[in-house]
Amino acid sequence: MTRLKLDLHTHCFEALKARPSKDSVKEILEAIKAKGLDGIAITEHENKYYGFKAREIQQAYFGNEVLLIPGQEVITPEASFIELYLPDNSTFYTFRFIAHPYYQFSVKDYTDIHGIEIENDMHNYHIDKELVESVAQDHNLLLLRNSDAHYLEDIGNFYNELAWEDFFIKNNKFIA
Repeated sequence: MTRLKLDLHTHCFEALKARPSKDSVKEILEAIKAKGLDGIAITEHENKYYGFKAREIQQAYFGNEVLLIPGQEVITPEASFIELYLPDNSTFYTFRFIAHPYYQFSVKDYTDIHGIEIENDMHNYHIDKELVESVAQDHNLLLLRNSDAHYLEDIGNFYNELAWEDFFIKNNKFIA
């Protein structure tokens, strides 16, 4: 199984202050390559369209040299979640994880949650790692390390080494 170096929590719109264009996507791709990553997820706050548009531009002009995963950060009273929209045949499969969990996040239903951040470059100081490890163990969640980059140079400060199959397995069963 090939393992990919992926930063699954980035904010490229905030980094570039620009809508996706050929030039802005080129800057994103250069930042990914400069850090030696295989790809990133673009996860703007409450906005999945930026990631989809960036991926569309990438495929039209730059091919698939690196992986761009569209997603978004969704903020709820329970916690902040990252939703990644992964290609699954002719549709998209949603991989969801808890972002920068604080000491008292209040998630009650883990049915549709696949991972949890144990490290986050911007919020590491308030993540209770023992609690996160316990929650991950109890609910069979992937432990994730992401940059939460709001500047291109911060992409890849934290990243994961995952096989593509890791996104589609929960409780040792394929869920796609």
